[in-house]
Amino acid sequence: MTTALSPRTPGLALPHGLPGILTSEARLMARNPALVVWVAALPLIASIVLGAIPATTRPVADLDGSSWFTAYQPILVMFSAVLLSVQILPDVLTRYREMGILRRLRTTPASPAALLAAQVILCLAVEVVVVAAMVGVPAAFGAPLPRNGIGFVLALAFAVAAMLSIGMVLASAFRSNKIAAAVGTVLFFALQFFAGLWIPRASMPGWLRGISDGTPSGSAVGALTSAIDGGWPSLLHLGVLAAWTVVLAAVSVRVFRWE
Repeated sequence: MTTALSPRTPGLALPHGLPGILTSEARLMARNPALVVWVAALPLIASIVLGAIPATTRPVADLDGSSWFTAYQPILVMFSAVLLSVQILPDVLTRYREMGILRRLRTTPASPAALLAAQVILCLAVEVVVVAAMVGVPAAFGAPLPRNGIGFVLALAFAVAAMLSIGMVLASAFRSNKIAAAVGTVLFFALQFFAGLWIPRASMPGWLRGISDGTPSGSAVGALTSAIDGGWPSLLHLGVLAAWTVVLAAVSVRVFRWE
């Protein structure tokens, strides 16, 4: 006697309705001016400007021998990743919850998990495209490429995973779109501070750099910087990013509500 498999049988199948939801969400995301200007255009333009000025690509003693370009390239990468994760992602999901879209999704053949998967896939795709442009376009103006490309990709993967985990916690913990946006804004500035936006990590006193190493954005910049300089991301930085990702992902799954 044979039994037909249920559509809900666990396996490697994609969430039901993912292709359609992914297409729809991609169109909506493309119409978001904040995404284009802040996540893509601003860090890309800053990277091009830094890469096009010869003085910014020369080693500086105050930056431990790095140039201003190599010091700020990973910071600009994290500017894009943090903004996408703590502002764009929570904004979409909390608005959908307030409007009852998540609740209505549960009554349709489409799986609510497909919406979450679509958001994560789109955020990853956007970040990959933006980072590729931030690395490739300045190189056309004479800026150096990361000396360890594989290490750079590895560090980026760990960094983006940690940032998306933060965004999912915000989207899960707050029912109000305005509160999620306010908390996300505070987090954005805090994460950018520890990433070195205002004080580059190479210029931080030892105690502050130690605190930065314990934050997801600080460890992300540290890992990316090591790869840009030709080394491998340290186990400390990758371990910190992995720990943040696992803990925050578990928290977001625990507290997430569709209504």
